[in-house]
Amino acid sequence: MSILDGLRFYHDEFGIGGVVAITTARLTGKQKTVQVDTPGIKYPVTLRIGTSDHRVYRDIFQRHEYLLAPPNEPKTIIDAGANIGLTSVYFANRWPKARIIAIEPEPSNYALLLKNAQPYPQITPVLAALWKESIMLNLFNPGKGEWAFQTEVSADGKTRGMTLDEVMQTYQLDSVDLLKIDIEGAEKEVFENASWVDRVGTLVIEIHDDLKPGAMASVLQIKDHFPHIYNNGANTWCMQRKETPRPAIPMVRKGRIL
Repeated sequence: MSILDGLRFYHDEFGIGGVVAITTARLTGKQKTVQVDTPGIKYPVTLRIGTSDHRVYRDIFQRHEYLLAPPNEPKTIIDAGANIGLTSVYFANRWPKARIIAIEPEPSNYALLLKNAQPYPQITPVLAALWKESIMLNLFNPGKGEWAFQTEVSADGKTRGMTLDEVMQTYQLDSVDLLKIDIEGAEKEVFENASWVDRVGTLVIEIHDDLKPGAMASVLQIKDHFPHIYNNGANTWCMQRKETPRPAIPMVRKGRIL
């Protein structure tokens, strides 16, 4: 992204405050993060300047990537691939009574997840990666930004891999009302062992067959468990029961940098 494109991007999302923030960061190298106040979100969120964080913010809070409503208000949510916690924050504001387990394997993303989740006691951050078995994994970034870390089995891996059964057992979840998965291709492995599927009410997943061929086929093995399947762009929603109408949530045109 060119300097001009960056300035335009930050202005479109955050107004003049965004232009000032990105300019200060580029000129001085001192400003690394900004706090953004978002209409409808109880507490400001923290983003890293010059990273993919602003794109995640745009997708979640401006484009409402997770707007489709489950049949019942969820009481238990797993956010797998939580990144810096923006989806968990979005869910916590939509469903403040829900318990949210936010799983993120990459340490710098996880540090910001802790910060963004701190005002919400219902969010439990977990430093781990979702996988088909309990094993140590290696993280690598193919160069697509902080939202694109992938996992692989490695003899000297330093990242804890957890199965969904293990997550549910560890955090005493008999069932999961809403399971969000955005794990950059690792869904191929996770869905090879989907013994947990009958305990999930609604699944929302971004499938990365382009990153890991076979991911789509692996996920489709569970399609018969969900009679109602929708696609609303990047995500596929799989539901045990038919969706309710979308809630009346206004589109956020701009967040405000504090």
